[in-house]
Amino acid sequence: MTATDRLRGKLPLILIWLAVSAVLIVVSLDQIVSGIGWGPDDQLRQVQLRDWLAGQSWFDTTQYRIASPDSQPMHWPRLVEVPLALVIFILSPMIGPASAELAAMVIVPLVALGLAMGLVAKIAAQLFDRQIALLSAALTATAVAVVAQLRPMRIDHHGWQIVLALMVLWTMFWPDKRKAGQVMGLSLALWLSISLEGLPLAVAFIALLSFRWVVSLDEGVRLFWTLAAFLVGTLVLYLINHGQIEILVNYCDAIAPAHLMACAAGALVILPAIKFAPASWPVRLMGLGVAGGAALGTFYASAPQCVGSAFGQLDPLVRDYWLVNVREGMPIWTQPWKEITTLFGGSIIVGLGSLAFIYARQRDSVDREKLFLLAYALIWAFIVSLLVQRAAAVAAAYALPLVGWAVHNAFLRARTIKRPITRILATVAVVFLILPGPLVLGIMDTVGGNDAPIDTDETGSADDGRACDSSQSLAGLNALPQTHIVAPFDFGPEILVQTRHSVLASSHHRNDAAMADQIRIFTSAPETARTILAARGIAYIIACPDEAELNTYAKLHPDGLWAMLHKNDQPEWLKAVKLPGSSLSLWRVAPK
Repeated sequence: MTATDRLRGKLPLILIWLAVSAVLIVVSLDQIVSGIGWGPDDQLRQVQLRDWLAGQSWFDTTQYRIASPDSQPMHWPRLVEVPLALVIFILSPMIGPASAELAAMVIVPLVALGLAMGLVAKIAAQLFDRQIALLSAALTATAVAVVAQLRPMRIDHHGWQIVLALMVLWTMFWPDKRKAGQVMGLSLALWLSISLEGLPLAVAFIALLSFRWVVSLDEGVRLFWTLAAFLVGTLVLYLINHGQIEILVNYCDAIAPAHLMACAAGALVILPAIKFAPASWPVRLMGLGVAGGAALGTFYASAPQCVGSAFGQLDPLVRDYWLVNVREGMPIWTQPWKEITTLFGGSIIVGLGSLAFIYARQRDSVDREKLFLLAYALIWAFIVSLLVQRAAAVAAAYALPLVGWAVHNAFLRARTIKRPITRILATVAVVFLILPGPLVLGIMDTVGGNDAPIDTDETGSADDGRACDSSQSLAGLNALPQTHIVAPFDFGPEILVQTRHSVLASSHHRNDAAMADQIRIFTSAPETARTILAARGIAYIIACPDEAELNTYAKLHPDGLWAMLHKNDQPEWLKAVKLPGSSLSLWRVAPK
């Protein structure tokens, strides 16, 4: 096949991607015009990218304008900043650095979206025909949990996690087991180097390969090269990410020396066992158990504080006031029912339903082995998403081939209906297969007269203060001399993006000592708060009165500083300041 033929074959998918991208750009236009990312993580990534391009070391991810002077390095590596920096480097000579940054924040997430759509099509093509594969790719635009992570201005690492999750699943269908294992291992290494959130699914894939090796030796080659590539890839990426800065520090929230030693200990046992392939399955099982025990024992001995939770070292005050309110990291049963319906009442529920239908009625119409692989990945991803809400994006992506199958067959069935009215109604009803949850919510809101949008803010903050927390209001802070500010956690990154000021804390847990002090400032008696403000060198307090974080402080501590400020009962050492064009509540802290 010539290059022209290959391009012609990909043209429909490219056109679909361009159409979806155009729609997302229009929908995201207000955010694009603002010039900042959607949420605190995107905004802090934007700051981190600027710091790197301004000369901060690749290996130093410390945000020196947060929690000064005891700032801590971020738990994010710079890997996902590389494509952003590349676009900026290419476009800056033509349109200038500021416009190039904005272009990068639009282009890179949409490129990731295109990769995700291509992988969805390839996975769907393993089970169904080309029409369903293209339809599945197009339906990526309707998967709310996926699009939320792959829209313009969403430059956090979650979008790349979706791409890598799809890549890992796709390699499971490759007939060349050696090559598949190598690509799968490297994809897993990159996935976990970007974020440890992928660990549960990585374990699920490795467990499947291990089980098959124990039972029948079928996946020995794939398992061997997956583990070898994962070990080498993880080590190389760790060195690339860290260099000599804190290379021996065992953080619990990212790949650390303890993880590397655990992987190496397990590999020393399991790789020779796979290579020599003992004929007895009990011996293979024993080898697998010894390898697992060696890995877990090494990890426990190296970093016992990290066993059980990546947040085991978090200050208890921060855990009780902040972490439990980060909705995207909480189980699904703690979420508002509208958010559950929005995230799960689309591709996930339709995909699971389609899977059950195929197994019950039409399993002879598809390759059973390939259907099992898709079902295994989807069910595991669904289970993980029940425990951690933000994992719903991967489950939604895995479900898309099944949604494509369901929509395609439903349309075909509707077209066979002879009565025109019934045929039209049945065709329209197919739309409910695409977005059943959001459509139901839309109908309920219309009937009930409720036009308020569903709050999908990452940290669960209320949206009532968005006019106060606007780009214009925060940009007004530039009228102040460069200073150190205390503001609600989610305001911090946006202040860093739009001003030259520094902040005490943001909603990022490595600086939990500063986060704890910020909580104490708002919840303590005025004189205690003043002592902390003076020790931290804080010159201004900034807030939006209706911020959910602050409402919690006022409710739990009615005698605390914020509760007093909320009632306009400020101590004499705080002076209200009015910024032109800003609706922020601002107080200057008098020197103690």
